[in-house]
Amino acid sequence: MTILRSLWLVLALALIFGASPAQAETDQSAIAKDALINVIRPGYAAFADATTALDGRVQTLCDEPSPEALDAAKKAFAEAVKKWSRVEIFRFGPVNRHRRYDRLFFWPDPKRIGLRQVQKALADRDESVTLADTLADKSVALQGFPALEYLLYSDGAEKLADGAPEIGFRCSFARSVATNIGRIAHAVTEGWRDGADFTKTFLSPGPEDPLYHSPKDVTLELFKAFSSGIELVRDQKLGKPLGTSPETARPKLAALWRSDLTFPNMVGNLEGVRTLFDKGGFSHVVAEESPGVEDSVLFDINRAIKILSAVDQPITEVVNDEALRTKLEALRVALKSARDTGSSMIARGAGLSFGFNALDGD
Repeated sequence: MTILRSLWLVLALALIFGASPAQAETDQSAIAKDALINVIRPGYAAFADATTALDGRVQTLCDEPSPEALDAAKKAFAEAVKKWSRVEIFRFGPVNRHRRYDRLFFWPDPKRIGLRQVQKALADRDESVTLADTLADKSVALQGFPALEYLLYSDGAEKLADGAPEIGFRCSFARSVATNIGRIAHAVTEGWRDGADFTKTFLSPGPEDPLYHSPKDVTLELFKAFSSGIELVRDQKLGKPLGTSPETARPKLAALWRSDLTFPNMVGNLEGVRTLFDKGGFSHVVAEESPGVEDSVLFDINRAIKILSAVDQPITEVVNDEALRTKLEALRVALKSARDTGSSMIARGAGLSFGFNALDGD
């Protein structure tokens, strides 16, 4: 009878405090450590390295213009975008200081505010945008990938290869943006090093900390990155440009449409989500909650990556391709399944609140 009464007591306490066996066994601190070591640090380090290469290629283009130099600069731009895409889902930490996230990637921009500011700087020949030190104090729309994309890919960019005197300002502008992107990337990477203030908080949160009061708060932050990372691709980057039909499509709302990096950008986002889920500890949480479901979530994400990677048309053409539209709409359904299933299992297993739109900051 004593054993029976003890069992009833355990069950009663579990009901009172809302605990479950899976929640009690979840090692929240281990999730933070795995995410930092296996996902966040390697991702930002690769991104920083790519921006160093980009800065060098744009410098060479301006110093020794040629078709080959312009092509090399564009390839370096594409590589830096791909590396950025894998960490783009993380909207917390050092990237949130000094508006670094917006300075790197001012998007979405439905009212084309950034476009108008870049065009005005070019038209006015504003010398303050040609120096990285002064550019850093300008509008965020002038400082990151969207601005550099316009400078390298929009009408007139081909003249960068000629070294024409009238194009010198444009190249100097591009060079300062590339340098600025590199500086921000390295600052964020430094912010995640051992001993850095945010790293200490991330790994060892406490009740007096203004940001995270417990390891579960850190898990919730990572959970938002997983859930909103899928929403970002499904709803914002794919859904809005596609519209409900070719007639309602708005392909120029897509990220990086000028450089044809719209789909590689989405692929990188989902690769970041996959890595966070698989190597950041969440797959173990789901497996503990319902063995085999983690494989289903990964299957849907991998399938989406495969389909998006195979798209070899620019978004401006994709929106009018009915067969491809049908395939992409089916992909959006699969992504919703991965998001809903994965998020609900993670939330239940780790004892988190679920049901908000993480992109809205709820």
